[in-house]
Amino acid sequence: MPIIILFILILNVVSILLMYRSLNAREPKEKLLFIVIGTALMYVLTSIVYWISTRNIEITEVSDLGKDLIIFLFVPINGIIVLPLFARFYCKFKDGGISNTVLRNRGIVLGVILLILLIVECTYFENIQKQVVNMINERNNQTQQGNDNNEQLEATANDINSNETVESTNTSNLIEVETTNVVNDNTVNENIEQTNTEMENAVEGISSNIVNQTIDPVE
Repeated sequence: MPIIILFILILNVVSILLMYRSLNAREPKEKLLFIVIGTALMYVLTSIVYWISTRNIEITEVSDLGKDLIIFLFVPINGIIVLPLFARFYCKFKDGGISNTVLRNRGIVLGVILLILLIVECTYFENIQKQVVNMINERNNQTQQGNDNNEQLEATANDINSNETVESTNTSNLIEVETTNVVNDNTVNENIEQTNTEMENAVEGISSNIVNQTIDPVE
């Protein structure tokens, strides 16, 4: 950006110097008036051409700075091509070197050259604006695609987290069930063993009573 601005300043300085030198021995006030009017005319014409080139293009994101850079870049270019020549013809007319008719005819020729130049610039401006629009649309599409990819990744991550949560819950439930089954099995086994022990003790007690009862009558 600084390089572009510097280049524009150099072009404007060159255009002013060429007009100033082309006016030869004209008074400084007359030179200044010619330079101001000529530069203002180039600015108006270039602005109109820019407006014509962009009226059918919908641009919402192009800044005014970009527009100003384009206009101020081509104003001195148009001035360098046309104004110094017209300044020389004007000086010759003032000095009596050419007639009014010759000045008018040469002015018409310069006007035709300027018109051709402005038509070329109009096409150039339009192509620039179309490229800018394409770049903006491409950037918007890339941004939208990036947002879609992020949403898809977030949805995939949520699905993975949900699946992991379900699997973790199922695993916890399975472990709890297995633990409960093991505890229940141990309890049942303990109850069976206790019952067997009690039955054995009962049998032993009955056997002892029978033995005792058998021995007592014998005595």
